[in-house]
Amino acid sequence: MPAYAPFDWYQTPIYYDIIFDVGTELEARFLEGCHRLHATPRPTKALADPLAILEPACGSGRLMAQLAQHGHRVAGVDLSVGMLDYARKRLKQKRSQGTVLRSPMQDFDLHHAAPEGFDLAHILVSSFKYLQTEPEAAACLNCICDHLRVGGVFVLGIHTTEPTQDHRVLERWRAQRNGLDVICTIRSDPPDHRRRTEQMRSRIVARNLQHPDRVPKRYESHWTFRTYTPGQLRMLLRKAPRLKHTATYTFNHDLNESTRLDGDDLGVVLVLRREK
Repeated sequence: MPAYAPFDWYQTPIYYDIIFDVGTELEARFLEGCHRLHATPRPTKALADPLAILEPACGSGRLMAQLAQHGHRVAGVDLSVGMLDYARKRLKQKRSQGTVLRSPMQDFDLHHAAPEGFDLAHILVSSFKYLQTEPEAAACLNCICDHLRVGGVFVLGIHTTEPTQDHRVLERWRAQRNGLDVICTIRSDPPDHRRRTEQMRSRIVARNLQHPDRVPKRYESHWTFRTYTPGQLRMLLRKAPRLKHTATYTFNHDLNESTRLDGDDLGVVLVLRREK
């Protein structure tokens, strides 16, 4: 069995970025569509106009840069210094403007980036589950809500858990960029239903295609997620009463593929609209 070196991919984001950047354009169009379909328009602004977009847990900045390329005004929050440095460089390389702040996603202040309120906020890749307690999760929802204008929408992607789940789940991606071939395998261990936690493991195999004789680099990261059944997620949403659940989609990010929070799809994307 090959050995994997301990690795924090948030401090060295290149492999993370190569893997998840594959779907960036699709996700950006999906977010624009969620706003178009579910936001209440400003009285003096058309839905097709550029948006003020907020991304808590913005990571490598891939979606910020893409949405900025679409003409939108973007701002992001993250705790990882490595990710924020990468996000700033990406925005600079794309010749795009954006505001990036180091702060926890449950307690930040970016009102200066959109004094009139953000039109759209999003957390798409289950980063919300890093928040380990119910008060932290509720604080995150309400902090985001405070930054949205009335009628703006928050798009939340989250993998839910079956109440009886007792098996491991594996997901695998492969992508290439600039002579690097990267395979990422993420394993979710069986959840601890009492503590509402699940242990996650990511393994990266990175090969240099220009030097195929070199030994591939192998890295391993571990972290803990908080679990949510559909019912537990509904109970959490009640703690942010200004956010109205208006639609549910799947992780295919297809606006024609709506689903139910308690349907067969465990990976759900919720559209939550800010109400008065």
